[in-house]
Amino acid sequence: MNWQLATVGLALLLVAATSRKLSGTPVTPAMVTVALGVLAGPLVLDDLSAGPTSATVRTLAEATLAVVLFSDSSRIDLRALRREASIPVRLLGVGLPLTIAAGALAASALFGSFSLSEALILGVILAPTDAGLGAAVVTDTRLPQRVRQSLNVESGLNDGICVPLLLIVLASASGTGTPAHPFGVVGEEIGYGLIGGATAGVLAGYIVVLAGRRGLIDENWRQLIPAAGATLAFGVADALGGSGFIAAFVAGVLYGLLTRSDAAKTMGYTEQTGALLDAVTFLVFGAVLWVRHSKHSAGRSC
Repeated sequence: MNWQLATVGLALLLVAATSRKLSGTPVTPAMVTVALGVLAGPLVLDDLSAGPTSATVRTLAEATLAVVLFSDSSRIDLRALRREASIPVRLLGVGLPLTIAAGALAASALFGSFSLSEALILGVILAPTDAGLGAAVVTDTRLPQRVRQSLNVESGLNDGICVPLLLIVLASASGTGTPAHPFGVVGEEIGYGLIGGATAGVLAGYIVVLAGRRGLIDENWRQLIPAAGATLAFGVADALGGSGFIAAFVAGVLYGLLTRSDAAKTMGYTEQTGALLDAVTFLVFGAVLWVRHSKHSAGRSC
């Protein structure tokens, strides 16, 4: 018998039952979900089994991040952001490179066998902040708006910057040389990401504004438009070879700008979908983490 779906459902219900008590404490719902994933994996129940490099896990993670980025960026106030642009610029232009360098130095100190390229790979992978984990921060109204918006922008753009850097360092580590001129790789990731995001954001926004004014949209379908926009943005950018995450972020910004007051009315379903996907992703991550650890331990014992 296959208990995977039942295990996922039960785990989500358990987290939901204690979610309010967990909010605001050092033990977050995400931590509990990961712990339940570990227990549901090979450690105890062995009900959730997926390879860490499987297409299912990757698709789930990409879909989650695209929806969360679109949802978070739709809340950005561009006028306020223009006044405080120096903060996200410093986060991306100074903070991100310093974090990568610090991560590489720590990797070299902890793993003496690592080459410089291998240490840089680990630094680049660990440097970007996760939009799913940061959602609790950027939606907390107790924090100043400029802080929330700056972190929102940083989490939306850091993946598009780090992915080209990772490709360059990987090529250097393998001895094949850089796959393309560094500026060309960065340009493709960001440029095609902007194209995909602009296309989807403008289309979704104008559908809400123009078709909505004419009463052509059913209220149930209105709630689906942001999720469809996030999917379109990621799909267009990914097909062109750009960053789907930058595309989802840009699409959300444009959607919020075009729809204005209507954005809040249409984002409920997308926000809940993002929260559900986020929880499932962390649950699977816990199971995959233990699978990876078990295989590594077995390999060493052999």
